[in-house]
Amino acid sequence: MKTKHRVIIQNTLPKRKVYEPIRRAVLFALQRHNAPHGELVITLAPSDEVRRLNSQFRQQDNVTDVLTFPGPEFDPTTLGDVVVNWDVAVYQAQKRRVKPVEEAAMLAVHGTLHLVGFDDHTPNEQDQMIAAMNAVMKAVGLPTDESWMSVPYEEYEHIG
Repeated sequence: MKTKHRVIIQNTLPKRKVYEPIRRAVLFALQRHNAPHGELVITLAPSDEVRRLNSQFRQQDNVTDVLTFPGPEFDPTTLGDVVVNWDVAVYQAQKRRVKPVEEAAMLAVHGTLHLVGFDDHTPNEQDQMIAAMNAVMKAVGLPTDESWMSVPYEEYEHIG
């Protein structure tokens, strides 16, 4: 499938990571949901960095699993940024018995779906989001989880 989407993956972690499953899943999500053509940056970051960003941009002084920042309205070629908490990805991967990169892909897809209009504030929205996430993961050959949920926020404080 040809695309005019560009996915850049940045790693702020001390060790190099495998990116291809994340890139493949995010590109498919963008294509499947007819996202405008442009650039999306996925950043893998540790919990302390995610907490700092969450505090700075959302005024919430806590750790979270993924942050999504839409691109600026004046630049339609920039879709936005998704920041994946690598520490949470590792933790959730252990609980789900998948590889950390596979859980990071699930989180990156979750953030990407927020950018293309999905939300997860109500149970119905959560069901639609999880179904869309699983459809993307299945299509690119990554593990799915029909009952996927991020771990409760209380557990995040002990991660990383």
